[in-house]
Amino acid sequence: MGEITVLLGQARAGDGAAWDRVVQLLYADLKRLARRASVGSGGQDVTALVHDCYLRLDRGGADGIESRAHFLSVAATAMRQLLINHARDRIADKRGGGQSHTTLGKADLDAARMAYSEAEEMVMIDAALKRLGDVDERLVRVLECRLFAGLSEEETALALGLPLRSSQRLWQQARERLRALLDA
Repeated sequence: MGEITVLLGQARAGDGAAWDRVVQLLYADLKRLARRASVGSGGQDVTALVHDCYLRLDRGGADGIESRAHFLSVAATAMRQLLINHARDRIADKRGGGQSHTTLGKADLDAARMAYSEAEEMVMIDAALKRLGDVDERLVRVLECRLFAGLSEEETALALGLPLRSSQRLWQQARERLRALLDA
């Protein structure tokens, strides 16, 4: 049994220091996940994403988290939710968001259009994932691990407690179904 698994067991038993140690040991992994997840998210700050993710994870604590891989899987879900919320906020800002009107130059407008387009795409992906979750939640979990957390095939299989081949098969199905939902 690995050190993280042992510490998670201690944290579930009420040892707050063990939970802090888990987060400390996995901070670099959270940073890596955030870096991968924030690609194409319109400039989401990686450190802010890690800290927001930590706050979400800390609210739930170690309850139900069994291992390092499971921790990273839960973190991937939290990062997806945070990135979607950030995208929705950007879309709301484009529509006014209670801000005063300012005249922008061409470069500013181009950057704003690109960020808005990325935000709309993120919200569309989220809607497609919700529809996919109604059919097969496992496919959504695989997509979260691979797309939002950037986990490898092996890490995804570990995070979801699946054999590698099953994880690969689900990844293939998930991509095909997501593409079909986005094209519809």
